[in-house]
Amino acid sequence: MAVEIHYNVYGCFRDPRSDITLAKSAVDAGFEGIWIGDHFLPWIDSRPYTHHVFPWFGSLMSEVPDVPVGTSVTCPIFRYRPPLVAQAFATLDNMYPGRVNLGVGVGEALNEAHFTESEWPDWSRRARMLIEAIDVMKRLWNEDGYVEYDGDYFQYEGLKLYTGAKSDIPVHWAGWGPKSVELAGRFADHLLTAAPADRIDSRIVPNFKEGLEKADRDFESVDVTTEFTANIGDPDELAAEIREMGEYTPDDTELDNPDPRSIQRVADRRLEDLSDAELIEENNITDDPDDIVAELEALEDAGVSRVLVGSKCGDPYETIEAFEEHVIPHFE
Repeated sequence: MAVEIHYNVYGCFRDPRSDITLAKSAVDAGFEGIWIGDHFLPWIDSRPYTHHVFPWFGSLMSEVPDVPVGTSVTCPIFRYRPPLVAQAFATLDNMYPGRVNLGVGVGEALNEAHFTESEWPDWSRRARMLIEAIDVMKRLWNEDGYVEYDGDYFQYEGLKLYTGAKSDIPVHWAGWGPKSVELAGRFADHLLTAAPADRIDSRIVPNFKEGLEKADRDFESVDVTTEFTANIGDPDELAAEIREMGEYTPDDTELDNPDPRSIQRVADRRLEDLSDAELIEENNITDDPDDIVAELEALEDAGVSRVLVGSKCGDPYETIEAFEEHVIPHFE
C-alpha cells in the first residue's frame, strides 16, 4: 500500500476560519486527511494563532465530509484531563463515526506547565502519566458501565460517557527518542513522529518494533505517521521569509521552557547561525516537486505509512497545487 498523504494545517499560522478554508482546498486537491496541532501558547512568539482544536474539529468535520482528522498532538494530562479528552473525542466520533484520530504526547512546558500547581515533572513521570491517561480514555470508550480508576497519577470514581463513541478511536503516541517510541509500541495503537527518513529507519522503527513485540503485536497492523514540512516556491525568497518570520522551533533544548517569548529569542539566535542553504534543506523548500517526491519515497522506504504535510512559509495553496498536480499522483 502506498504511503497516505494527509495535510497538517498546524493551527498557528492562520485564523481558525482560514484554516478551515485551507483544509477544504487540501482535501479537494487529493489529501486524504486533515490534522492540526493543539497548543495553548505557540512554540514561538512570532506565530500569531493557537486554536482550541475541539470546536475547530466540529466545524471542520461538518464542512469537510468523509476524510479522517487528527491531533498532532494533544496532551491529556495537565491542561486537559483524560476523561474530558475522552468525552470530546467520543462526542466527535458519535457524530462522525470512524473519522477521529487522537495523537497524544507527554507535553511541553509552554503548553502545560501553566496548568499544574506542582513543579514541572520530568519526561519519565510525564510518560507514566500518559500511559495511565490512555488507559483511562480507552476504558471510558469501551466499557458500558461506570468506571472506577485507581492509578498512581489519576483516580476517578463513578465515571461514564453517556454520549459514547460509535467506533474504535485510534491513539497515536508522539515519540522521537528510543524510550518514547518503545512505549508507543507497548501502550498506544500507533506511532506519530517527526524525523528524517534515516532516523526513522535506523532508530525509530526498530525501537517501536521492540515495544510492539513486548505487547505481542506485529508491525504490519500499525501505522507510523510522520510530520513533514514542504514549501514550494522560490528558495531564496522563502529562506528570506523564514528569517523575517523568525520561524524556527528549537525543540531540542526548550521543551521545559514555558515562555514563547524566551523560546523566540533562542530561535532568533539559531536562525542567525544558519545559512540559507541550511534553512532551505531543513524546511524542504524547493521549486521542483520531484524533490518532495524523493523525500516521501525515502520516508515510505523507512517504514512510514502516513505523512502529514504542512507549509510554514510561502503560499500554502501553491504547495497544495504542486501536490495535486505532481506529488499525489505519483503515490496513487
